[in-house]
Amino acid sequence: MKRLLYFFSIAIAFAGCDSSVSIEDPEKSAFIKYYGLDGDQTGKDLVVLPDGNMILFGTTRPTVPTKGVQWYVVKVDPKGKVLWEKEFGGLNDEEARDIELTSSNEIVLVGNSYKTSTDRDVMIMKLDLDGLKLDSALIAVRDSVGVVTSGDEDVTTVTETSDGFLISGSSTYVWQKAPVIGLTDSHDALKIRVFIDLTEYPNTWIQTYGYYSDDVAQKIIQLSPSSYYVFGFTNSLPVGQTTPNYNFWAYEMGANGDVVSQPLFVGLPSGNERLSSVAIVPTQSVPGYLLGGLSQSGTTPTDFYVAKITTPLAFSTSDILFEKPLSINLGSNLQGRTALAASLGIGFFVLGEENGFDNNQNWVLTKINTDGSLAWNLPIVYGGEGLDECGAVQELPDRRLVIIGTMRTGRPDAGEFKLTLIKVSAEGKFE
Repeated sequence: MKRLLYFFSIAIAFAGCDSSVSIEDPEKSAFIKYYGLDGDQTGKDLVVLPDGNMILFGTTRPTVPTKGVQWYVVKVDPKGKVLWEKEFGGLNDEEARDIELTSSNEIVLVGNSYKTSTDRDVMIMKLDLDGLKLDSALIAVRDSVGVVTSGDEDVTTVTETSDGFLISGSSTYVWQKAPVIGLTDSHDALKIRVFIDLTEYPNTWIQTYGYYSDDVAQKIIQLSPSSYYVFGFTNSLPVGQTTPNYNFWAYEMGANGDVVSQPLFVGLPSGNERLSSVAIVPTQSVPGYLLGGLSQSGTTPTDFYVAKITTPLAFSTSDILFEKPLSINLGSNLQGRTALAASLGIGFFVLGEENGFDNNQNWVLTKINTDGSLAWNLPIVYGGEGLDECGAVQELPDRRLVIIGTMRTGRPDAGEFKLTLIKVSAEGKFE
């Protein structure tokens, strides 16, 4: 499949008689910028502030380990100019995962804190818009009587609630269950709840849940003070299916994090579909949620997989408005992130990674309509030589797009990784 590859050059034609007033500043419409100093800096997520400035979130790994791996937070203006940049962390190595803007115009960050290479806890932090640290907490999963476990926690996202935050992910601390032949109980879904001051909920709140399988919570959405939807993926066996593979997964939680619904599974019987992003469907079409991730079936290339489900959920197949692969050859052996963003107009943007072009891993962006059909004839690929990892995509009020991730600079086998921000047109182009 033919694709368009950008090598980070922007061609702009100037007419000789144009004045500086009549020519739009090119940095307002398109740019690519790298952030970070010594060592490697990776880009994971961003938020766009009401004034048009952006806060970028990633991880920094210094070349000389005088201090460990830290969170890397950068505030930039609409042209990508740095307003401030800061590092946050403690004695452990800290790994960035998700950033959100709260209803009170504060920033909440979550990620992993490494006690050892196989034992991570949850780090959550609040900042003001000037980067001043307001609160932070380091959280480990507790058992049913409140004793801290030795589970390895891997955070995915954080969601603001009416009185605090819910953190999703997975934990190797799993509840006792009857074994299932062909499966391993490797992870339970993680769902830690904290108050607005980041203190943990009482032990009546259930922090993990899953089957005898590999279960991950990707996003939690609050419906009311006592009702929540959990979205993730699992390789547990749906009713009637005999071959273990991964499916998108959703269920409803009650007031104490307890399960109050049957599960909803979305995916192909013969494929592995792992959810990595959830977008709330705006009023442009039937209300609900768009689920996005990757699909892999046998030796076929990896593909995007999307599903739209209605709300409120009945947790039956009638909830599924559509589910489909996008028939885009992303390459092979991809396990990376897929990010979704609802357009301010019609449709959704889907961001991921591909390694089918010249054996390099690049970012790939496409757009779909509200029925899941492709809105763009060709996806757009951003990258060059070396390993590039995507983070997130957002549409700005003027319909331009900003994309964050990680790109390797210098030699493809030895260059440094840098947090990378790209701004492009509504069609994903440098124009």
